[in-house]
Amino acid sequence: MPPPRSLFGDSFICRSCLSALRKRTPSAQWPLRHSSSQASQPLASARPSGLSPEQEAERQKTLETLGLLKGGKGSKLSVKYFEEEKRGGLRRLRDEDEFNRSLLGLDDQSESRLKELEEQLEQATQFTKIVEDIWGKQGAEKLRKRVTSQDESSTPSLLLPEDDWPPQERSHISELNNIIRTIGKKYRGGAPNLGRINSIWKYYTAARLALCNRPELVHADIWDLLWQNLTADHEHNPNRMSHAHILAKDMQKAGVTLRGDQQLLAIEAAFINGFKDDAITAYKKLVTTLGAEPDTFMDFWKLGLRMYCIMGDLARAERVINTILESPYEKDPRFLFPFIRMCASKTGMAEKGYELYRRLRSDLGDSITIEDYDQVISYFLLSNETEFALHIFTEMMTSRPSADLYGTYMLPPTVANPFFFGKWLKRLIGAGDLQGAHNVVLHMRSKGVRPHAIHANVLIGAWLRSGTAGNIQKAEDVGWAMINSRMQFVNIRKDMQGLSKHVRLRQYGDGWPRANLETFSLLAENYKDRGIHSKMEQLWAAFSQAEIPPNSFMLNQLLFSYLQDGQGKHVAALCRDLTNQYRVEPDPWTFMALWQALTVNRLIQVPLGQLPEEISQARSLFAEMVRSAHIFANGIEIHLARFILHSFRKLDDRIGLLLAYRALRLIFKFTPTDFVVLELRVGSMDLERTAKGKAGLRLVHAGKQVERYLKGKHEELIASGQLGPGDEFPADTRSEELGNFLELFLERQVSDLRIENTDQSLREIAMEMGLHGETPDSATTPE
Repeated sequence: MPPPRSLFGDSFICRSCLSALRKRTPSAQWPLRHSSSQASQPLASARPSGLSPEQEAERQKTLETLGLLKGGKGSKLSVKYFEEEKRGGLRRLRDEDEFNRSLLGLDDQSESRLKELEEQLEQATQFTKIVEDIWGKQGAEKLRKRVTSQDESSTPSLLLPEDDWPPQERSHISELNNIIRTIGKKYRGGAPNLGRINSIWKYYTAARLALCNRPELVHADIWDLLWQNLTADHEHNPNRMSHAHILAKDMQKAGVTLRGDQQLLAIEAAFINGFKDDAITAYKKLVTTLGAEPDTFMDFWKLGLRMYCIMGDLARAERVINTILESPYEKDPRFLFPFIRMCASKTGMAEKGYELYRRLRSDLGDSITIEDYDQVISYFLLSNETEFALHIFTEMMTSRPSADLYGTYMLPPTVANPFFFGKWLKRLIGAGDLQGAHNVVLHMRSKGVRPHAIHANVLIGAWLRSGTAGNIQKAEDVGWAMINSRMQFVNIRKDMQGLSKHVRLRQYGDGWPRANLETFSLLAENYKDRGIHSKMEQLWAAFSQAEIPPNSFMLNQLLFSYLQDGQGKHVAALCRDLTNQYRVEPDPWTFMALWQALTVNRLIQVPLGQLPEEISQARSLFAEMVRSAHIFANGIEIHLARFILHSFRKLDDRIGLLLAYRALRLIFKFTPTDFVVLELRVGSMDLERTAKGKAGLRLVHAGKQVERYLKGKHEELIASGQLGPGDEFPADTRSEELGNFLELFLERQVSDLRIENTDQSLREIAMEMGLHGETPDSATTPE
C-alpha cells in the first residue's frame, strides 16, 4: 500500500528516508547531480549575504589568486561525478558520458532498446524517401494518411510481387516494375515525357491480362499510379483518352472502385472513343450521385452538356444549362461555349447562338478575354455565319455592343473599309484559320468592300504553303481572278487614251483586287516547285500583258521552270532577252540558273566537237558575272562557286579553271572549304560515292597530302615565332593556306600542259573571261 499523500501536493517522502536524512548531516551541501555545463562553470558565485564590502573584496582577491574567478587565467577545473546508490553510499562515475546515462536513468536494456528505435526511425526515413521518389510528395502524404488509418497487416506495396505469377507472365510484371522505378527516380511525381508515357503503356498492355486475371495481387495504389501517369492531362500524352478508356475498364474488371473524377474521365473517354451510347447510359446512372455531390456537381453537368451538344440533342442540352444556372454553386459563364457552337452549326439556330453569346458577354463583363472572342468568332466562321462573326469582331475591336449593326446591309464607314477587315484577316491567317479568312474575304465583297491586294496575297501564300490540294486550288482561283482584274484595268487604261478627257470608264467585275508583282511571283514559285511548266508559260504570257515590270525573282522562277522542264538550252537566250527588254538586273540565283543551264551540267557527256564552243560559253558567262560583281559585295555563295569551278573542270579547261579560281578569291571573296578542295583534287562532285569506288585510295592520298601541307605551314609559323609551340593553327590562317594549296595544285595542272607561251595564253584567256589580263603571280608547286 503506498504511503499517504502529502498535503502540499502529489509528491511524498517515506519515514525511513526521513530518518536516514536526519542521521546524515554533511558539512557541505554538494549537489550530486547537475549538468556538465553547470559543472564546468567557474566557482565564482554571487556575493554571499552578510559580508561587508571589505570582506567581499578580500574574498574576490582570494578567488582570483586560486584561479576560481570567472574570466580568470587559471587552469580549467577537474570535475568529479558521483551517484548515490540505493543503500545510501556514493559511487564515483567514470566520465561525463556515464553521468549523462545515469542522469537519464538508462540501463543496458533500455539503451539497447533505444538503439533499435533509432534504426527503425532511419529505415522509416529511407522508406519515406523512396515513396516520395516514386509517388511525389503529394502521393507520399496521401499514402501516409491511408496507412495510419489501416492495420499494420494491410500496409500497401509500391511494386507488384514478381514471384506469385505464372512463369510466362513474370517477365511482363518485372518490366512493369522496372518502368515504375524509372518513373520514380527520374520524374519524382512530375509528368513524364512522350517516350516515357509510351513505355508505360507498352509494358502495361503486355501485363494487363495478368493483372486482370489476378486482381488480388495488385494493390489499389498500383492502379492509382498507372492512372496518374497514363491519364495525365499533358501535351506529352496525346493518347490520354484512349488510355483512360482501357485503363478504366481494366480497373472495373479488377474490382477497383473508381473515384468521382475517375468516373467522369472514363465516361468522357468512352464517348470520345466512339462508345457514345455506353457513355450516355453510364452518365445517366450517376445523376443522383455525382450529379448531386458538391465536389463533382459542376464537372458532371458540364460533361453532360458537352456530350449532348456534340450529339445535337438540343432539348437535353437546354435542360442541363437550366440545371447549372439554377444551382447555388459558383459557375463560369464560359460553360456556354459548347451550346453556342452547336447553335452556330445548326441551320436556323445561329441567331439563338448569338443571343447566348450576348448573355455570356454580359455575365463576363470586363473579364472577357481576346481568346474568348476568338473562340466564339471561330464557331460562326466555321458555319459560314460571317455576319454574326463580324458583329462579334466589331465588339472586340471597339469594346462596345454592336446591336446597331445587326440586320443592316450597309455597314458604317468605320467598319466598311479594307483596313478594318485587313486586321481581321491578319488575325485569322496568323491563327491558321484559312477557311475563316476566306469567308471574311467573300463577306467583304458581298458588302461592297474590295480587299487590298496585300491581304489577298497573304491569303494566297498561306494557301500555297499549306500544300493541300483544296487550298492550292483556292489560291489559283483567287490569284487568276486578281490577274483578270488587272487585265481589265490595263484594257480600260488603253481604251481611255483615245477618248475625251470627260469620259471615264469604270471597271466592272466580282470585286477582286488587281494582281501585282507579288501575286505573279507567288503563283510562279508554286508552278516552278510543282514542275508545271505549261501553267508557268500561261502565267508569263499574262504577266507580259499586265504591263508590270518584272524583277529578278520573277525572272528566276521562269528560268528554273525551263530547267526543270528539260529546256535548259533556251535559258541563256531567254534570260538575255528579258534582261534587255525589261532592264532587269540579275542576282546570284540568276547566275546559278545560267551555270546549271550549260550543256556540261545538263548532259552526262559533251560531244568532243562541241567542247570548244562550250568552253567559250563558260568563259563568256564568267565574264558577264565579273561585270555584275557588285551584286556579290558580301561574297559569293559556296554552292555557286562550286558549280562554276566544276563546270571548268568538266570541260577540262585548266587555264580557265585556274583563272576562275583566282578571280573568285580576289574579286568575289571566296574561301574554299575542305570538301571543295578535295572535290577538285580528286575530280568529283560526290565524295561519298568516290570513297566507295575505285578512286577511294586517290581520295585518301589527297586528304593526306592536304594534311601534310597544312602541317608544314603550321610548323613554319611556329619556327618563325609567329605562333607558340602549343598554339593551334588559327582558323583564318588555315583557310588561307588551304586556298593556297588548291591554287598551287591548279597551277601544277596548267604546267603539265606544256604550253610554249603560258603567260601569253593566260593573258588572252583572262581577257576573254573579263579579267583584263590581270592575273595573280604564280606560286611554287607543293611537294
